[in-house]
Amino acid sequence: MAGLVQNFWAAGYVNVIAGSFLRRYSDYVAFRQLLPPSPAIFLVELLVDKQVRDHRRLTRPKQTTQEWRDMVDQIPEDRTLRQAADPGYRYVGIDTTDLDVAGTVQRIRAAIPEVYAH
Repeated sequence: MAGLVQNFWAAGYVNVIAGSFLRRYSDYVAFRQLLPPSPAIFLVELLVDKQVRDHRRLTRPKQTTQEWRDMVDQIPEDRTLRQAADPGYRYVGIDTTDLDVAGTVQRIRAAIPEVYAH
């Protein structure tokens, strides 16, 4: 993932958004070691109530099996990304329980407007 991010920077993109590859703080530390020292990092975590998440899983175009959903639900929640003392990134947790996609994007944009100023 770090190589992909660096390729976008090399191509002239000021801001690069990459998602769904950090599960815990140790993942971030390993990723960060592969990047140059200067970039600002914003970590956005989308949070949702379990009942709403389950409903979304059932109704989204990308179908999943009950077996897959049960397996994913067995993975313990890791809070190290939001609880890190000096993480090297700005953490933004967005509760999407009552939001649609447009509302979620609006909240993200409001939380980190400097990313969208360019």
